[in-house]
Amino acid sequence: MLKGGEGVQIYFRVKTAGKRRPVLELIEASLPDDVQCLGDAIRAIVTDQVQRFNARSIEQSIFPYLSPGQLEEQAEAGKVGFQAAYDDRKTNAAAAVETALQAFEDGIYKVLIHDTVVEDLQAPLTIAPGSVFTFIRLTLLSGMMR
Repeated sequence: MLKGGEGVQIYFRVKTAGKRRPVLELIEASLPDDVQCLGDAIRAIVTDQVQRFNARSIEQSIFPYLSPGQLEEQAEAGKVGFQAAYDDRKTNAAAAVETALQAFEDGIYKVLIHDTVVEDLQAPLTIAPGSVFTFIRLTLLSGMMR
C-alpha cells in the first residue's frame, strides 16, 4: 500500500523473451496513492501511457533528423527512431486497460517487481519510491513469431 499524498515515483521497462537486446530504457511513472495490488498498478501505468500516446504530436518536419546526442542516447537504450506520430488516431484507455489485464490473466506477459515475479492481480503490493516494474512479453509462447 502506498503512503503519502502525491503518489510514488516508480520505473518500468518492457522485455521481450527471445530478443537479443531485450532491455529498453527505464521509463519513469507515478502511481497514485490508492494503488494496492498489481491490477491497480497495471491500470495506472496503462492509463498513463495511453494518455501520453494520445498527446503525441503529428510529425510535421520536412527533414526529420536526430542530433548526435539523441542518436547516442537512443542507441544505448537499444532502439533508434524518430518517435514521431504519423496519424492522429487515439487509443481508448478503458479498452487498453481491459486488454492489458486480460493478457496478464492469459499468461501473455509476466510482471516482476525488483526481480520478484507477481502472479496475482489482487495480491497486496508494497511499493517504495524507485521501485522497478519489469513487464516480460512472452510472445514466442503466445504464437507470435517473426
